[in-house]
Amino acid sequence: MCISVRCMRFLRRRSNMGRLHCLLFGLFLMVPAGRCYCTKNIVVDLSDSCSYNPLMAMSKQLGWVLSRENCALTIGADVFDIPPVLYFDATDPDKKYTLFMVDLDGGSKEGLVFVHWFMANIPAIALTEGLTYVDGDTILDYLPPTSGPYEHRYGLYLFEQIGGNSFPPMPLARDEFDLVDWINLIYPEGALCGPVGSIGFNS
Repeated sequence: MCISVRCMRFLRRRSNMGRLHCLLFGLFLMVPAGRCYCTKNIVVDLSDSCSYNPLMAMSKQLGWVLSRENCALTIGADVFDIPPVLYFDATDPDKKYTLFMVDLDGGSKEGLVFVHWFMANIPAIALTEGLTYVDGDTILDYLPPTSGPYEHRYGLYLFEQIGGNSFPPMPLARDEFDLVDWINLIYPEGALCGPVGSIGFNS
């Protein structure tokens, strides 16, 4: 579902009826093929990495696949020691894409996330044929999940770039990243739509 920034702000401060109006607006933007069209930047709810069109993430060394059927499964941190190969079949061949992999529980403060991977200018064909770390422009190199005393939620989120190639600023810190603020910062020159796809796991 795509929800505009204006609508998200409305959601935060209005009544239940206002929330319902915004929800209906978001549903109106949905299309049968699952593609998400927008003309302005979008605020993303990171709380459920299984709620958008599914990405498929394959562990190249193990041949194991994370998909809609096993999204949010708890796996060992070593499964994605190297960047997963990602597949997404709902691309627009004329668009470029931005990818984030984040640890939802790894931020230094509440509401922030830890960025494990950040790529921009990903061609659509790379996603349909299998995205690797050499496709697109790497903004932040891949850091694999880490083992710890507590289970963490990890999510991969794919955004469609509205205006073609983008030259996004690098986050100041991996562990103090606010995706919503960052998306607002790059609008309108680097406007994003989405998430158009996501997948997640626990580790």
